[in-house]
This record gives sequence, C-alpha cells and structure tokens, in this order.
Amino acid sequence: MAHSKMSVTVPEDILNEIKKMAVSREKKVSHLVTEALTDIIKKFKEDAFVSQINRVFEDPEVTREHRKMADDIANNTNIEELPW
Repeated sequence: MAHSKMSVTVPEDILNEIKKMAVSREKKVSHLVTEALTDIIKKFKEDAFVSQINRVFEDPEVTREHRKMADDIANNTNIEELPW
C-alpha cells in the first residue's frame, strides 16, 4: 500500500496523549493515527449503510411487502417440522 504524508494541526493536549499512547503501545504515532482514522472511516461507512437500509424500510410499500412475506412464511411453516 502506498503511503503519503500529511500535515495535521491538533490541540497540544491531544498530541501529548497520542505520543503517550504510541510509546505505551510501542508504535509510531503515524501508525496509531492511521488505526484511529481507519476506525473512523469504517464507522462512517457502516453508519451510511444503516441509513440507506433505514431509508428503504421507510417506504410504506416495502414495509407492506415485507410484512406480507413474513406472514406468508409464518402461515406456511409447520414449526413441528423444524429441526430444533
């Protein structure tokens, strides 16, 4: 993976905490910051995905179809035949 440098301005107390964490974990500050940014990006993507799913289910037609499908499955499934 290619790497690029960037300049970031952070409050001094945050920088000091990052440096302490890096030392205690025996990692470079850049690795620690990369891990943190990776986690933030992952969370943003997950939140966007959940929002997209929620928008789909806000559609009353989708909700009706979903309920109908669930009712059909429930009405046509003999629970005595299930392998539990």
